[in-house]
Amino acid sequence: MPRFLFAALPAAGHVHPTLPIVQALTARGHTVGYASGPAMSDVIAPLVSRFFPVGPRVTAEVAYEWWPELGRLRGLRRMDFMVNEILYPFVADSSRKVLDAIESFKPDALVFDSYTYPASIVAEMSGLPWATTTVLPGFLEGKDAYPMGLPLAYPPNPLVRMALPLLHRVVRWAGRRHDDRFNAIRAEFDLPPIRDSYRNSTISPYLVLALAPWEFEYPRESWEPTVHFVGPALWDVPHDYEAPDWLDDLPGARPLVYATIGTVQSIYQTSFFGTLFEAARGLDADVVVTTGDEVTALPTPPDNVRVERYVPNSLIIPKAQLVVHHGGLGTALGTLLNGKPALVVPFTDDQPANAQRIRWLGAGTDVDPWKATAAELRAAIEAALASTELRARAAALGQELQGYDAGASGAALLERLAETQAPVHRNGAAGP
Repeated sequence: MPRFLFAALPAAGHVHPTLPIVQALTARGHTVGYASGPAMSDVIAPLVSRFFPVGPRVTAEVAYEWWPELGRLRGLRRMDFMVNEILYPFVADSSRKVLDAIESFKPDALVFDSYTYPASIVAEMSGLPWATTTVLPGFLEGKDAYPMGLPLAYPPNPLVRMALPLLHRVVRWAGRRHDDRFNAIRAEFDLPPIRDSYRNSTISPYLVLALAPWEFEYPRESWEPTVHFVGPALWDVPHDYEAPDWLDDLPGARPLVYATIGTVQSIYQTSFFGTLFEAARGLDADVVVTTGDEVTALPTPPDNVRVERYVPNSLIIPKAQLVVHHGGLGTALGTLLNGKPALVVPFTDDQPANAQRIRWLGAGTDVDPWKATAAELRAAIEAALASTELRARAAALGQELQGYDAGASGAALLERLAETQAPVHRNGAAGP
């Protein structure tokens, strides 16, 4: 039976979506190893044959201590900071450690998250076939696709359509400014330079598993033949999690609103909780707010708000009438899969583009968390709760998405990769 080695950026939003595929491969009798940050060991190790710690022990709290300015940066400045301070500094050492893991584990195929920059280096050095898992399929290039991460309305108006080629060139220029640094790392391994390292060095020419539903993407024809949409890959219940008793009593007599802005944003955007609590004050609903890791200096919540560090989305979203979230893809897809409307408060990265997709689907609305007052946020929550149109559209989408099995589909494609040692092309469209 083939052996598979996964490697992913040590963040829940990148690791968790790969775990349904890991579990499906294990259930099929395959041996699976996983390389990621030491802080992910408690989550990953119980699910795999071997866990390989790679890189420093980074948690959300550690990230805030090391890079406190990250939460204030947006756009090009944020991209530059991510490359120069967070992503590229660890590539050389992580590549060596993953290569050591390959020597020890002897996999037949590799699987890298699309933000795991040692990917191409390790693949070229080892000579093994490899796959990319991506929670951001909209970032894949295409002549009829929107440029990476821009929250443009769909369908594009004539002016935007005319500007698309220029916008693509601007995005390419932004990424190419970092090629020299990445190629200096490749030179340490005696590998030739490449172009568009920021965008393309993690995208496999063998197989790309898009961990999202086809329905979440804007219509386009330009997907590479190796891109396969396997659907929402959701995992959020650790092996040692025990559901609290109070969860059984929800929902109560009033509507339930579930609010989360993810682990990272909860650390960097603590002030938003004050706005959220004030918006919930006097709201005719019960509100559960999760903060991810421990967040200090939170204001006192009103009586109708319960604050918890963590509740699995899969256990609380089905009970909610409305989900207020940041637009992280895992939460966004969990909300859609459960047929619930969303009020998105997108802060950065892919979140504004995801909010735009949810609005395009008719399954939610959004507000600007950088500008919204408590009164404006409360009004948006009340409007979303009252909207029968949002509820109906979200419920219909939830039904449409039930046919996916990302774990089984991803595992079957990886089996083909390991068996053929060649690119895995699809027949026809990228979606179902």
